[in-house]
Amino acid sequence: MLEKELFEFPVDLFVESSAWKLAEAIHRQGFRGAVFGASGGIDSLTTASLCLRARKQRQEWQVVAFQMNDSRIKGELYNPEVYRALGAHLIQTDITAEAIGMEKRLGMPPRWLTGCLMKLVLRWLPVRVRRRMIVSVKASQTPGSIHIHYQLLTLLHRLRIARLREYATRHRLMLVICTNLTEISLGYFVEQGIDDPQQGDCAPLSGLYKSQVASAAKFMGLPEHIVHQRPSPGFGGIYDEEIIGPYELADLVLVGLQLGYSDGEISQALRPRACRSWKMAPFRKKAACDIEYVRFLRELVTLNARKRQSESQEERTSINFSSSQ
Repeated sequence: MLEKELFEFPVDLFVESSAWKLAEAIHRQGFRGAVFGASGGIDSLTTASLCLRARKQRQEWQVVAFQMNDSRIKGELYNPEVYRALGAHLIQTDITAEAIGMEKRLGMPPRWLTGCLMKLVLRWLPVRVRRRMIVSVKASQTPGSIHIHYQLLTLLHRLRIARLREYATRHRLMLVICTNLTEISLGYFVEQGIDDPQQGDCAPLSGLYKSQVASAAKFMGLPEHIVHQRPSPGFGGIYDEEIIGPYELADLVLVGLQLGYSDGEISQALRPRACRSWKMAPFRKKAACDIEYVRFLRELVTLNARKRQSESQEERTSINFSSSQ
């Protein structure tokens, strides 16, 4: 049931309607085209394909893939040739010096040290300890000595959205965010960063789980190596699987939560696929099949929902206070 709900969706209808909605929004709001942060992963390349399909209706529009790289980050695949082959206008810029300047002003630790510590945590600590640390970070309950490392890792995402917003405003382009429903549900993005859906004008993939994005990418003819590329948060040699598990498992859990399944029912339903999928991830196979994995993701979803609700209430309070003045 969960697999059918996740994998059997009308991908052709999604692609057609999303491109049409993008074209309508760009035209209605008077933009000259669209711009998005080009990481090189499947989300940004699928977003590029959707924007280019929307452009077919009006050839004068620009579709700009804005790629902002830090030369210190190793192990990332940016795939510039794929953006060019699709027909997007690729802009590549180096933000290393600006990032180093900000890190020094804020008194942050060396990036190499933070990267080593994160790999140590993700690859050598017991699964249960690792998950508790991830939950603590998302709940903002980590001590300052750990939080400063998290701030360093996320600084580039915030720097990129500032650059992207400036470019979009200057050229009157719609700012498109490339995040998907899996990341939104789990809060697996940097708040006020380049993948935060609240930072842009639209997020066309926000209704698709990551596994469904892969189906859309295949439907639109993206290269196989893009579809099967290991997703990463852009920290350098670290992969999403090491933090939240393989996406096809995480997505099945999220679908189960959405349908109101219990943790035990979800765990039982994903067991056959889990035992196959975990062979491709740097986790112990046993950890994938137990109920603790479901509980871990449920906790992330709950934390994210509470945080968004709190932010919404604060925003409404601020608006009401301003209106009463």
